[in-house]
Amino acid sequence: MDKLIKVKRLGLGVGETHERTATFDLPSFDLYGRHHEVTNAETRVRVTQLTEGLFLDFEVVCKVSTTCDRTLEPLELALGFGESEFLVGPNDPELYVEDWELNVSRYAMEALPSEVPMQVFCPGTQPVKPESEGDGIDPRWRGLGNLFASGF
Repeated sequence: MDKLIKVKRLGLGVGETHERTATFDLPSFDLYGRHHEVTNAETRVRVTQLTEGLFLDFEVVCKVSTTCDRTLEPLELALGFGESEFLVGPNDPELYVEDWELNVSRYAMEALPSEVPMQVFCPGTQPVKPESEGDGIDPRWRGLGNLFASGF
């Protein structure tokens, strides 16, 4: 179900601000070959009345359960993202604002996948790196070292 937050309040003077927090549900999703379950989603929306519109500043914080790419153990990611934008009118399709209502659920569903790292590791584990082979020059190129004055 969509979580709608009214961003425009009647009677608010220029420069006055109102803030609202809310929790909402998001569906699970598959990304990068892993299943991601959103266990918690919260938002903080702060709106400032300006002479020719509203300044909208909001942040979404989600906790996502997934698995470690190295150990396949379950782990939880805390991801935060948001926007700070000036709204001139009652509708802004990029921010999912329609008739002065922010659809924070739809915004989060669209933005969340781009916030998930391509590789996720449990604390203390590191990705496997190839071992270094000395000076890093491929042995097939060593014969060309004497062709140039500087050498390799």
